[in-house]
Parts: sequence; structure tokens; C-alpha cells
Amino acid sequence: MAKLVVSREGHLLESRFIGEARIVIGRAESADLRLDDATVSKQHAAIEVVGNDHILRDLGSANGTFVNGARAERHLLKHGDVIAIRDFEIRYVDHKSVAPGAGDRTMVFQSTEALSEAFAQEALDAPAPAARATAVTLAGGSLRIALGPREGKKVPLERTVTGLGERGRARAALLRRPTGIYIARVEGAAPKLNGAPVAEGWNALSDGDIVEVAGEQYVVRIG
Repeated sequence: MAKLVVSREGHLLESRFIGEARIVIGRAESADLRLDDATVSKQHAAIEVVGNDHILRDLGSANGTFVNGARAERHLLKHGDVIAIRDFEIRYVDHKSVAPGAGDRTMVFQSTEALSEAFAQEALDAPAPAARATAVTLAGGSLRIALGPREGKKVPLERTVTGLGERGRARAALLRRPTGIYIARVEGAAPKLNGAPVAEGWNALSDGDIVEVAGEQYVVRIG
């Protein structure tokens, strides 16, 4: 089970496990994780539970939410990430993190330049220790770029999470699960699925679906 470890100026304040419910972080007394400081917004940020993943979202805070030193509006958390809200540090600890193989490691969304021939990706830092690794079979698939500068290229979906798009414009994520492949908005305009903007959260994809992100169009192939 993942947890949040809160500290301020080197002093441990709180350690909290993440359950199945959304966690709101802020100054308000009603916040699930309260940071008692006037510079923290009443509802500053939230951690949403999506399957086995945890996504940090800034809730329109006045002073911003940062992850590993970079301002973040939406971020898929990985073991060791440090969330900074003013002078509070919240470390994300996931002792179940395992890396069954380099191709299945969760990536960090840190693409700052135009996409090259392969999607910009960065592997996880060293995984946390785990008592036992459980082998699972994730859905397989690929993307064929139907429109854009790289038209005609095929991109295999080999990682657990694959990023699409460009920082500051629009970014989305594709998530492989045993039950299928899903898409979600990361930042900017929502990606389009078969011509319509996707809803918030993870949306299931089907073979032959058309996905549009940041001016590129992809045909989804599953299986």
C-alpha cells in the first residue's frame, strides 16, 4: 500500500496511507491532509485513486503544486516522488513498486521538446523493495500514426504507461492493464477519442479507435 510522508523543514509531521478514496490536501479543516499555513490554499491539491495508480492534481491553488522541483497541474505519482506545497514536503512511498522489466516500467511525464520518432519516456528510479513480485499479463497493442509529421509510423505500446503530446500544449497517457488499454488527459486540452473529447479519468480504448493529441492522430491496435 502506498503512503504519504509529510515533513516541514526536516521535521516529520505525518505519515498517511492512501486508501481507495480521494485525498484532498489543503489548509481547510475539512481537508483530508491538512497543511496549516496561510500560504496554502484551502483546497490546494488532491490525490485521486485510479485503479492501482495515484494521480496528483492541483486544484487551482494560488501558489502552485510542485513535484520533484517542477510545477505540476497533473502528475502520475511514482515511488520516491516529492510533492512540494510551499515549505511542506510530501514524499510518495509505494513499497509495492516492482519492475518486471524495463519495457514495463512506468514512465514520468517530462517531455519538454517535440516528440521524436519514439515517444519521449523516462524510466522509474530504482524500484522500492518488495517482498514478492507478482507476474501479470498486460494488454498488448500499438499505435499507427495516421496524421501528423510522423504519419505512417507504428509505435508499439510496450511500457505500462506511454505518454503522447507536448508539454505546454496537450499531453495524454495510455495505460496498459490486464483488462485492456486506457487513455486519460494529463495536461492541456483533452485528447479526442473518435472525434469527441475524452471524459476525465481513464477511458477504455477499443481496437480501431482514433485518438487525437496535440495535432497528431493515432489508430489504436489492441492485441
